Amino acid sequence: MENFNLATFELLEATGLNWTVKKEPLFAADNKATESFGMFRNDTGKWLGTVGNRYAPMQNYELAETIVQATDQLELKTQRGGQLAGGSKVYLQAELPDSFIGNSNVKRWITGLNSHDGSSSIGFGSSSTVIICQNTFYKAYKDLSKFRHTQSAQERIKAAVADLRKALQLDNDLMDNFKRMADIQLKDEMIEAVIRKIFKVDPNASSEKVSTRKFNIVNQFAGSLQTEIGLEGNTLWGLFNGITRFTNHVAAPQEAEKKADFLMTGSGFAMASAGYDEIMKWVEANEVQYQFIGK
Repeated sequence: MENFNLATFELLEATGLNWTVKKEPLFAADNKATESFGMFRNDTGKWLGTVGNRYAPMQNYELAETIVQATDQLELKTQRGGQLAGGSKVYLQAELPDSFIGNSNVKRWITGLNSHDGSSSIGFGSSSTVIICQNTFYKAYKDLSKFRHTQSAQERIKAAVADLRKALQLDNDLMDNFKRMADIQLKDEMIEAVIRKIFKVDPNASSEKVSTRKFNIVNQFAGSLQTEIGLEGNTLWGLFNGITRFTNHVAAPQEAEKKADFLMTGSGFAMASAGYDEIMKWVEANEVQYQFIGK
């Protein structure tokens, strides 16, 4: 294990990530060797996933040390984090200044996410929580890919700083997009487009043509939307918060770790991301129309 400083140790302890993983060969039932390897936690022995021969794990302490040093260089503090799916994925978060959007204060973090199950490489994203209703939205930045398991410590820190700078700009862009949403009045066709996109159902179809399960889900979403319009107003920002209220408070599991996994990598993440993309189409179309009329 590499030596790491006190700040890294305290972060690992505070986030429950002070454990390591090991990569072990897997064998067939007849004891023949395979080309697959299992990833296991050293503290509990829990199997985290199956990877190939070339997969190089990054230990939690390596991730923490890299992000602590990288965020220190950018005068940010990394104080939050945790695990998903029993440690199959781990994350650390650097806090950003709050933003005020619509009628709400928004807490912001840059999130570094790593997998121990081989499902994804290390990456950064934005996590934002609307305080008034505790709706959390996670946006992954898939184009940030310089940060690798196999780099030396010095190379990792340099790459992490570069990726963090890009992530900070992308997070500022995200906040700007939220503000653009808050300036646009909500129309029925926008709601219908979102329902079609995230629930794969025609909101104008008769009840006989929609399954009971889908019908109930759309009704639950309608309730979430009504609540958020009451809080945020009749805007696209209200619509977006209707989506995140649904993913956070209706569809998500109650257990904290499972809920975080649902919102950051699971179907809750997929629904919220699809809803965000659909709403941004309306934002851009509205602004193009406004510019055309203005001319």
